[in-house]
Amino acid sequence: MWVAVFMRSDNLSKIWMREIEKLNDHLPRNYGTLESLLESKDPYVLTMDGDRIIFKKEELQFLADMVPKEYHGKLQLPIVFIRRIDMGEGVFSISGGKIEKGVVMKLLGLTDDPFSEDENNFHPYIYRHQVLEVRRKIRSLTTIGFATTKLNFKNLDFGDKLD
Repeated sequence: MWVAVFMRSDNLSKIWMREIEKLNDHLPRNYGTLESLLESKDPYVLTMDGDRIIFKKEELQFLADMVPKEYHGKLQLPIVFIRRIDMGEGVFSISGGKIEKGVVMKLLGLTDDPFSEDENNFHPYIYRHQVLEVRRKIRSLTTIGFATTKLNFKNLDFGDKLD
């Protein structure tokens, strides 16, 4: 027997957005500065679902050697790469401010001195191979989230019947 099911597009959008929220439960609830994490015996931050993101001391030290000391109290970790579902396969943005974006650009070799450049010179998006390159260097200091712009289901054909 076929049952006709009709869902309003705003309901589908709410369901989809809740699923994306669930996908992002592993993202940080709060961030730690490079300075405070270097000083911590057990460097970590809590995730949205209450787990821990544990940072490796050697990766923190690697960043400390790369980032001028005056920015240690400003650099927020983990660095979050946002997978932009709405922009096609393999497109990411970098969450955070100038310092976080500058660190990524430096790790990718796209800038020599990210701490003296204008943030507008940084690429607005990076791609999967670049995310993998950064994660090879500082895996414990990064994580990946998922995002999309407001969804529009009006032009999608979901059919009008379900088994």
